[in-house]
Amino acid sequence: MAKQTVEVSCANVLILTKVGTLGAAQNVTLALVVPHSLIMDYVRCYAKTPPSGSDIIVDVNKNGSTIFTTQANRPTVPNGLNKGNISATPDIPSLAEGDVITLDIDQVGSSTPGADLTVEVRCMQ
Repeated sequence: MAKQTVEVSCANVLILTKVGTLGAAQNVTLALVVPHSLIMDYVRCYAKTPPSGSDIIVDVNKNGSTIFTTQANRPTVPNGLNKGNISATPDIPSLAEGDVITLDIDQVGSSTPGADLTVEVRCMQ
């Protein structure tokens, strides 16, 4: 079965997904073009297969640059869990129509990397 990525924009929620076993890499999903001006409130992650040995750490990029300049605030899926905590508000929260959102996976579990990742970017208008 071919691996797929899916991006969805529903009102004020931007969703990026990476299907399959995870590996640390840049631009792991197709680009998502922002439909209208938004302010990002938080980011949350879910992995169908949880990581083991270490956390999954992701980074969301706007036009190729991180929205989490404070790297400790990047969203995570903790070791052994499926659901990550709600992130702090991104350091660069504003989005304009036409901005491009992409996803990097900066770290995966060291024993089991995790799989089938969904990243929700919750926004306000």
